[in-house]
Amino acid sequence: MHDAAVGLLNGGLLGLAWWQIVLVTLVLTHITIASVTIFLHRAQAHRALELHPIAAHFFRFWLWLTTGMVTKEWVAIHRKHHAKCETADD
Repeated sequence: MHDAAVGLLNGGLLGLAWWQIVLVTLVLTHITIASVTIFLHRAQAHRALELHPIAAHFFRFWLWLTTGMVTKEWVAIHRKHHAKCETADD
């Protein structure tokens, strides 16, 4: 039991080295940030671009899976932010 706990803490479930864990974390974080920027901000909130349905579904699913964000709620809050920008209601 002790060896299993130490192994889990040392290498995680996949037995990755520390630098591999850092690399995976950076890649997953980058995908999440790109999803917020491209899908939520540009495509949904501002309607500045139209994504292919497969890309839109991927971004929506990724954000739900990794952050729990609901697209309609995020868009509504962001649009309210722009409507009340630089005021006490922002």
